[in-house]
Amino acid sequence: MIDGYSLLIFLGLSLLLVVSTLVQRKVPYTLREIPGFQRLRRAIGLAVEDGKRIHISLGRGVLLSENFGVTLSGLGVLKLLSRFALISDHPPIATTGEGSLMLLAQDGLRSTYNRLGLAPRNLPQQAVLAGTTPLAYGVGAYLETREGRIAVDLLIGHLGNEAAWLGEASHRQGNLSIAGSDHLTAQAVFTAVATYALIGEEVFAAGAYLDSNTAQRASLQTQDIARWAIVVFLILASGAKLLGI
Repeated sequence: MIDGYSLLIFLGLSLLLVVSTLVQRKVPYTLREIPGFQRLRRAIGLAVEDGKRIHISLGRGVLLSENFGVTLSGLGVLKLLSRFALISDHPPIATTGEGSLMLLAQDGLRSTYNRLGLAPRNLPQQAVLAGTTPLAYGVGAYLETREGRIAVDLLIGHLGNEAAWLGEASHRQGNLSIAGSDHLTAQAVFTAVATYALIGEEVFAAGAYLDSNTAQRASLQTQDIARWAIVVFLILASGAKLLGI
């Protein structure tokens, strides 16, 4: 007999398969507008033209830990943006607060170089270990933001109180800052100081908005459909309860 969890998993996978098929067939579906991602597309081109850099703060997420999900989203953003920015005189820089995360960031940049047919250069200077404690990481990433000809700060990763350092530095420099985290303190800071704060699941949707990858768009659309299905079910269940059904 199929239990409730197995049924939910089966329905979710079936819905994802149907949505993936519709996406591949170019069935129109408009994603909800997230202003930060819309502004980012234009900002990347302007930064390359002006000879400035994009800074991506990946935070202190530890590999295979419960807080690594948001870090994976940041790594995906780094890989996507590097396709456009690596051709400039000032390639993007990623700051990390954990050794294995630094290696993953360097590997992502290396794969993008190879995809573009370019020889990797100065990877240790493009993906750096800014510090291994919250304070050290905050200060290290703060200095990179202040001194590295940065035009855009993408703060996507597991961050805590050090988010205040990063947000304040970006604000003082007048940079475009798009920020999101899984930590409540960091979310509160970003809401106050970031140009665009990513709230809730928006931080995990970056790949679908910045790339036309079928799987990512299908996954996001499946979540939207499931969310509306749950809302409709709750309304109907509440109505049935009131009617005594």
